[in-house]
Amino acid sequence: MMHHSALLLPMVILPLAGAFVLGVLRLATVRERGMAAHHFGIIAAFGPILSFLLALGLLVQINGLPGHDRVLSQSLYQWFAVGEMRVNFGLMADPLAVLMVLFVTFVGSLIHIYSIGYMKGDPNAGAFFAYLNLFLGAMLILVLGSGPLVMFVGWEGVGLCSYLLISYYNDDRANVAAGNKAFIVNRIGDLGFILGLALLFWAIGDTGFDYADLRERAPELTPLLALTVGLLLFIGATGKSAQLPLYVWLPDAMAGPTPVSALIHAATMVTAGVYMVARFSFLYMQSVPAGVIIAWVGILTALLGAIFGMFQRDIKKILAYSTISQLGYMFVGVGLAAYSAGIFHVFTHAFFKALLFLGAGSVITALHHQQDIWRMGGLKKRLPITYVTMLIGALALAGVPPLAGFFSKDEILVAALATGHPVIWLLGILVAGMTAYYTFRLIFVVFHGTPRDAHYEEVTESLRVMTIPLMILAAGAVLAGFINLPPILGGHQLLSHWLGLEAHHSPHIKLELLTILASLTVCAVGIGIAYRRFIPTAVEPVYHGFARFAEAKFHVDELYDSLFVQPLLGAGAAIRRVVEPRIVDGPVQAVVWLYRAGADAVSAVQSGYVRVYAIYMVVGVGLLSFAVYRLLVG
Repeated sequence: MMHHSALLLPMVILPLAGAFVLGVLRLATVRERGMAAHHFGIIAAFGPILSFLLALGLLVQINGLPGHDRVLSQSLYQWFAVGEMRVNFGLMADPLAVLMVLFVTFVGSLIHIYSIGYMKGDPNAGAFFAYLNLFLGAMLILVLGSGPLVMFVGWEGVGLCSYLLISYYNDDRANVAAGNKAFIVNRIGDLGFILGLALLFWAIGDTGFDYADLRERAPELTPLLALTVGLLLFIGATGKSAQLPLYVWLPDAMAGPTPVSALIHAATMVTAGVYMVARFSFLYMQSVPAGVIIAWVGILTALLGAIFGMFQRDIKKILAYSTISQLGYMFVGVGLAAYSAGIFHVFTHAFFKALLFLGAGSVITALHHQQDIWRMGGLKKRLPITYVTMLIGALALAGVPPLAGFFSKDEILVAALATGHPVIWLLGILVAGMTAYYTFRLIFVVFHGTPRDAHYEEVTESLRVMTIPLMILAAGAVLAGFINLPPILGGHQLLSHWLGLEAHHSPHIKLELLTILASLTVCAVGIGIAYRRFIPTAVEPVYHGFARFAEAKFHVDELYDSLFVQPLLGAGAAIRRVVEPRIVDGPVQAVVWLYRAGADAVSAVQSGYVRVYAIYMVVGVGLLSFAVYRLLVG
């Protein structure tokens, strides 16, 4: 049974209304430059902050309901009808959706506040903050949609906003290309998502298309149909959440302003795929093979992202590949039906990854937009708040207890062992060690050692409007893991029980102990190797062999360019040179030629001379007379 809530619609409308107001103000002041960047930022922050307060109200409402009946809804209108099917445009919140909107609005609000300082002096800040509000509003529609079609509206909305924000600095052609790449790659994934929805629509076409209706009808799907629909939907997730083979857009997305990177990686777009799989848990429970495939794609993506992260030199791209890798962990969790574990990692990751990206933004602005870690160094003394907060984020990402990343990552690894996937578990442990290495490689190279930047003496700590969000996120990175402590550590997995999803529980305490010990060991080894290589003096490495190949990202972009982009460009050129002029334009031009020839023939007899017309008349009369004669004689 669903209970009505009047909080859902305002929560979505507030950031969308903010985007509209900011857009109007931007257009009104574009010539006069009547508003400073921070004025736009202050207006933009109101919507997310109020939405977060409404999310807290939603939490209170849903906690007041019985444990088996925690669903709030708000039906807006009937969207369309097909035969007997009635599809409503409505909003719905259950414990999963409430958790998502809580951290999306909270982290999103902090990113908006941080952006006030980061975008200081930007002449186009009105457009930036309008896009940022629109991004958050689209994510809320995605999360709170009452059915997959409403989710798809938000799904496409975040794709549009990512394009607008990644290519925000559009005076540089490379940034525009990065935005185009993100948009196009996500359209490829979305084709799979649309096909999956169409197939599901065909299979369950005589009832409603809300999640409640689909949950009731899901057991009717044949195993083959459930597998096909599940994998098609997951193709969409590989685009949005940057998994193999559609991960290639996310590192290039770093072309946008750093707050955009934090919003994409921590609170909005890339979490959409994991959320979608968890939302369709009732479907994936009908097809275990689909879940196993998802888990394997996730762990291989985690491994690939960790390998690339170890050899990158751009501070934001290191964090981008880290996100790809951590998303892989999340898909391992939801793929193995440990949905609570996967969502728990989404939750903790939002804090420490937003912290690391915003910390990177603090470093970048302090060094006049330098992003190469080998041009940094010694910033510990110059940026003390940034250093301490980023160190906390790095410890959480590396999985050092008792920080958040340790608890959520290990819960996923325990699920892999308990469900009979020791190879996935082993690869996950390996990735944990690699993560610790590349994370502290970044920390040691950027903040320790000797300065390598010409602007080092000018470096000062970032504005308070930027450092306060860093401190709040650092507190979240420390505390977020404690809401789902496992019994072995004295907890009761409160988040898992509250979500009410099909959570895995280890059948034996030895599995948890083994995972904890292995995870701590590889974490210590990874940090130790980074310490020995980059403390006290970091020397820029010259890579050879496999390391050089990994630094070049296995040339996957070049491979895709050769296999897909160049053939398509060649096909387009052939169409332009052959098909268009001969097949498309040829018949059209032939009709034009026939009309012209006919006109020329007719114009030839229209000379304008009376003597010529007299000859035509004599000839005509003669022919007519001959015809009459033949008729009479014959």
